[in-house]
Amino acid sequence: MTLSNVLKTASAAFMPLVFIASAAPAFAHVSLERGEAQGGASYKAVLKIPHGCDGSPTQTVRVEIPEGFIGVKPMPKPGWKLETVRGPYAKSYAFYHGKSLTEGVKQITWSGGELADEHYDEFVASGFLAKELEPGASLYFKVTQVCPKGELRWVEVPAEGQNPHDLEAPAALLKIASDETGAAPGTASITVGTLSIEGGWTRATPHGAKVAAGYLTIRNTGSEADTLVSVETPIAARGEIHDMTMTDGVMRMRRLADGIEIPAGGSVALKPGGMHLMFIDLKQPSVEGGKVAVKLTFKSGATAELELPIRKLGAAGDSSGGHQH
Repeated sequence: MTLSNVLKTASAAFMPLVFIASAAPAFAHVSLERGEAQGGASYKAVLKIPHGCDGSPTQTVRVEIPEGFIGVKPMPKPGWKLETVRGPYAKSYAFYHGKSLTEGVKQITWSGGELADEHYDEFVASGFLAKELEPGASLYFKVTQVCPKGELRWVEVPAEGQNPHDLEAPAALLKIASDETGAAPGTASITVGTLSIEGGWTRATPHGAKVAAGYLTIRNTGSEADTLVSVETPIAARGEIHDMTMTDGVMRMRRLADGIEIPAGGSVALKPGGMHLMFIDLKQPSVEGGKVAVKLTFKSGATAELELPIRKLGAAGDSSGGHQH
């Protein structure tokens, strides 16, 4: 075989691969980073925009907020203008502290920026998934990309029994999970500004106990770090922030007087065997099935009030049998 024939054969072999690679972006649709979550909890919708419009950059991203995603607050993006449209919900939804929400953000538009066709970006909104949402329900985020040369409308919703993969321009799908597949049952969550406090819980205390601990995860979606500086609860004389470390084979605890920094775009988990909230000089025992009210204060001035569900004594693999103070 001549060198010319070899090159022709190699070229023919690679042509399908080149076609697939160049065509792939056209089939990538808008999606949610986390496509399943449990109702009755905070939720951060991270919409992934995979490309522009057939070679043309995206300059506007418009998102329709689905019914049941309430109390929504979008995250600003540098270089993009942010606008929201508010309107009434189809029904009234229970919210924190006995409040009800009947209206909120229904549409979000980021405009004036530029997302090149060969790049991708994320557009973020934080809110609360109404507890009235049934497990297995589908929420569709309809997204429109506007470009100098046309637009892409990801707004198709499958009919009953239709395979979503058969749609050419499907809306981004969020499934409401059951306890078995979503966030851990019996946990507390809340969103305050760019801070999201998730998975909060505590455990029952034995008779005569003077201390209890609280656990949760704090996520910071903002562009600046923040610091958890204090915790308060009515069930104890005082609240502190502690850390547990292993030193010479002995588990030791220390107070974090300066608090815990939550890095920009990052998260910190407070969990058994590590950093945690400490409730000292208990005024009453923590009883399984009840709740403990706590107030978290951050260096930025933000505060978060939530109730931590009380799990059974020794829950979540606490092998220490209680913190050794």
